[in-house]
Amino acid sequence: MIVGSYMDESFDRKQTGTFVVGGILGRSIPIFELERRWEALLKRPDIDIGYFKASDCNSGSGEFAKFVSDPKNITPEERSRLDSISHEFLNLIAYPVPFDRTHYLCVHGIGVVQKDFYEVIQDSKARAILGPSPYRLAYDFATINCAWAMKKLGEGGTGYGVSFVCDEHEQYSPLAEQAFQNLKQTNPDAAEYMTTFSSADEKKCAPLQTADAGVFEVRRALNLALKHWEGTLRSQFSLLANAKAMFLITHSTKEQLEHLVATHEPGEPFKLDSLMEMQLGDNIKFEI
Repeated sequence: MIVGSYMDESFDRKQTGTFVVGGILGRSIPIFELERRWEALLKRPDIDIGYFKASDCNSGSGEFAKFVSDPKNITPEERSRLDSISHEFLNLIAYPVPFDRTHYLCVHGIGVVQKDFYEVIQDSKARAILGPSPYRLAYDFATINCAWAMKKLGEGGTGYGVSFVCDEHEQYSPLAEQAFQNLKQTNPDAAEYMTTFSSADEKKCAPLQTADAGVFEVRRALNLALKHWEGTLRSQFSLLANAKAMFLITHSTKEQLEHLVATHEPGEPFKLDSLMEMQLGDNIKFEI
């Protein structure tokens, strides 16, 4: 049984907060129904946008600029309209199949705490190992988490595999396939569950837009849980959580980053197979 993993990143600017990679996991028929209904919602006359991007919907920019008069001063009525649109799209993640309340898809995400990351890479060797940004590490963490999920789904057997589709990135996409293969070779336990890798333009790929929507909510939740921000969870997160679509939210620690530096050489793929032994009670999921 092959499960699709559509992944995207969401991050805070200026090296603060979290750099989160994650998205959705689901089988082919629910993904097909999600894509069909998502594209229909994009084209609905009262919405009529080219693609969905959660940060733009939140800020009234990009495709959503037409719903506000001034993005810097969004009125309560405009905020209500933007949230209403967001809720409609997120509800398709919660219930992708028409007239069926079964939960077929799940949202996951892992955050690299940027303050910790950029402190650690002040050391030149650490920078050479971890990279100049959390991008590669966060994607590798998220990839291994998906493999772990397949192991749990198959109760330790190898009857499940995960096929990855990630958002294209101008800098990293040309090297992404080789990085994926290197990760598999370095982590044989996880490799048992990792099948194929490809990338696509999220503006043209509805499942990647759903990944963007999910990981945006994960990042906001992580920042609240880690006390980076003040406030409360958005109703969008609650919609997914109440529908039991939120699966796994994790984050790095400074000790993990320092351990990676101590156990790797520059250019070496990350050895992350130890994550395949996580148990559901080992602080890999938390309540907010």
